[in-house]
Amino acid sequence: MRTFKEMNKEDGSKCLICGTQDTGEVVLIGLAGAKKDNIIEAKQAHLHCINLTYSPSRDLIYQVVLP
Repeated sequence: MRTFKEMNKEDGSKCLICGTQDTGEVVLIGLAGAKKDNIIEAKQAHLHCINLTYSPSRDLIYQVVLP
């Protein structure tokens, strides 16, 4: 997964998870169903906001979203 040093704020984008434009590394998260000609639309998310967990019994990676 490629990371970027900081968020691109030019279009007013905010973190997909926390909804802020705070500083910190970001990744692009592809939007399901938004792929055309091998290019997928994506949203930015702070790397520190992504809380991934792996379940070996289900062979599944998922995100825990806390209120």
